[in-house]
Amino acid sequence: MYNVLIDFTQHHLFMHALLIFISTLALLIAMGVDLISGVRKAKQLGKATTSTGYKKTCEKGRKYFSPYIVLICIDLITCVIVPFPAFSMAWAAWCVYCEFKSVREKAWQKNELRNAENTMNVVIQNKDDLAKTVKELIFNSNETTNKDERDRSNNSAL
Repeated sequence: MYNVLIDFTQHHLFMHALLIFISTLALLIAMGVDLISGVRKAKQLGKATTSTGYKKTCEKGRKYFSPYIVLICIDLITCVIVPFPAFSMAWAAWCVYCEFKSVREKAWQKNELRNAENTMNVVIQNKDDLAKTVKELIFNSNETTNKDERDRSNNSAL
């Protein structure tokens, strides 16, 4: 029995640990490449690189690594059944793919996305004013249409 546990630990668990380490390293490298790319894109757009931008990378890391750690635990629990850490490797692959897409985006595309986001924020913040304006446009157009119809009927009656 002792030999079985030693063999299991040496071959199976160490392989799991190595694959999890490689996945984690790939994820960290992808995040680093994205950080460098983001700084370059900010310089292209003439924006200052502030701590706020760097905090976004830290927030992204938190969003990536919170589920990743849970998936590592699941992989370690299921290591007897599954021959490799499938869950954590799949999550790491997904995160690396997201980072790849982020790096591939052009600076002007990110700028357009941010402008659209800012426009939507302004619309959401001023939704009451927007609702009033739409209401006025609808009722004014109805009044104008009714007035035009009355004028036409009066002109046709003459």
